[in-house]
Amino acid sequence: MSQTKLQSQEVDIPKPSINIYSFLTNLNNFQKLMPSEVSEWNSSETECTFTLKGMPSIGFMITEQTPHTNIVYKGIGKLPAAVFLKVSITPLDEAHCKAQLFLEAELNPMLKMMVEKPLTKFLDVLAHNLTKMDV
Repeated sequence: MSQTKLQSQEVDIPKPSINIYSFLTNLNNFQKLMPSEVSEWNSSETECTFTLKGMPSIGFMITEQTPHTNIVYKGIGKLPAAVFLKVSITPLDEAHCKAQLFLEAELNPMLKMMVEKPLTKFLDVLAHNLTKMDV
């Protein structure tokens, strides 16, 4: 097993960082960011579970928050290893910020090879959809 770190593209968001942070700290909102392949969505303010095509049911719960700049979600469900999704929000001015998503997991080399590309695409979809949110 080795530490795998994946990241989305950094995106510009024409919204205040406080709005993006508030949106992301309520996991009921995450469904709006998900790709169309997601099914079996279930959520509360602090955790969510869902199924991605071809993968077992997975989910996230909030474990750390730094107001307006960072949120850490721990993977829950039938995961082969500890998984963390991290969101970094960088305020640029009162009405504009940047955001980037990171996924960290302990994966064996074979599993890493299989999931690296789809998970990176998943992170990019979440980041891109975040730019379109009306928050």
